[in-house]
Amino acid sequence: MATPKQIAANRRNSQKSTGPRSEDGKARSARNALKTGIEAKSMIIRGESKDDLDELTAEYYHHYRPATPAERMLVDTLIDCEWHLRRFRAIDTQLTEKAWHVFDITLGQVFKENCDVFARLQRRIDSTQRHYHNALRELRRLQSAEPEPPTTPATPTVQTPKAKNGFVPPTPPAASDEASGAEFDPLTLSRPVPGCSPEPR
Repeated sequence: MATPKQIAANRRNSQKSTGPRSEDGKARSARNALKTGIEAKSMIIRGESKDDLDELTAEYYHHYRPATPAERMLVDTLIDCEWHLRRFRAIDTQLTEKAWHVFDITLGQVFKENCDVFARLQRRIDSTQRHYHNALRELRRLQSAEPEPPTTPATPTVQTPKAKNGFVPPTPPAASDEASGAEFDPLTLSRPVPGCSPEPR
């Protein structure tokens, strides 16, 4: 839990922030106005603190910064799971303390006498932890997904017609050859090297 001094320091540091500067950063920041859907009144029971839930919610939203409704739902799921896991730990402690003081027995006997109760509680804990990790995995997948690249029309390829009977037509002279005045000999299928006289045929 943050101390009052840390909270005050965080507030002072936040005043120095200039916010995102790139267009992509500004667009993402504009979507950060999503608010949690958690209703504190419906989640808090006797012995629990609204301030603790508000602090937990702020920590998760500050860390994960959901930018879409789907991400917000997953962050709310993480908060809900952790809140219930805290409650289950308190229930475990209360069950142990009650049996211990009422019956004046050892801790081992407490577990033996209330094995079914603790087993049911552990199943709730295990289920909530699985739910938490599933939501966390899906949230990380959504936030790490790269945007799909824009589709560009494929460039048509020009296919050269196949030669019949194995005959390959001579390659026409290039524009640079025509400009230089070099002659093209279709019989030798080669271009003379400038400065060299062709051998007599």
